[in-house]
Amino acid sequence: MKKSKLLALSAVMIATSATAYGVYAADTTRSGKASIEWTLAFLKKQESQRLDDVEGEINKVNKDTSITKFDMTKAKSRFEDVVFIGDSITEYLKQANILDSASVLAVKGEHVNQATRHMNEIKNLKPKQIVILYGANDLNAHTPEVFKEHYINLVKEIKKADPGVKIYLQAPLTVNESVARAKDDRINNENIKSLIQKTKMVANVTGARFLSSDGLITSLDLYEPDGIHLKYDFYKNWLFFLSENI
Repeated sequence: MKKSKLLALSAVMIATSATAYGVYAADTTRSGKASIEWTLAFLKKQESQRLDDVEGEINKVNKDTSITKFDMTKAKSRFEDVVFIGDSITEYLKQANILDSASVLAVKGEHVNQATRHMNEIKNLKPKQIVILYGANDLNAHTPEVFKEHYINLVKEIKKADPGVKIYLQAPLTVNESVARAKDDRINNENIKSLIQKTKMVANVTGARFLSSDGLITSLDLYEPDGIHLKYDFYKNWLFFLSENI
């Protein structure tokens, strides 16, 4: 094996071993120190092997920590103190019976400026955390700047309704452009990037926490035929991500 490739793999393996709780943990059955020691011993043993063989061993270890391992049957209990607000993408969480319908305050076709109608429900539910995802419908309804101003107002209203709640802003999701643009040319990933930047600004202004959506859509196969909505397996990715980050 070339020295440069071995060093690169060493860096990957050491980093992943040290992060024993993450998606890319080298071996979740070992402590951080033990995992690093195991990694170094593993690399020494692999010096005489082909690069493909070593990568195969790494992938075999990482398979056990795949996001596909997230148990969707436990989603309701894991997110029992969380309220989700959004449009039809979020609404799917109750349509598919993934989460309790009472905690999913999402409506098909809803824009961010319409979300303040959920304030009474938030007061009654008294959640510990709120996850908000908007953008799909706002692309062809508002300019990015207007989207930002409406979003800031929404977060402020939530804080008035429930001062102690933690608020998370999930970044707008990208689309399958080859399909989505055929419906409306404004629905494209360049415009979505603008909304993502505005969402970050909202988080900075209001003190809410921004959550990146990078890596949540792992394949074009996760899109529904319209190129905008997403299939059940996407929600495994999303809820796994949220379970690790909120």
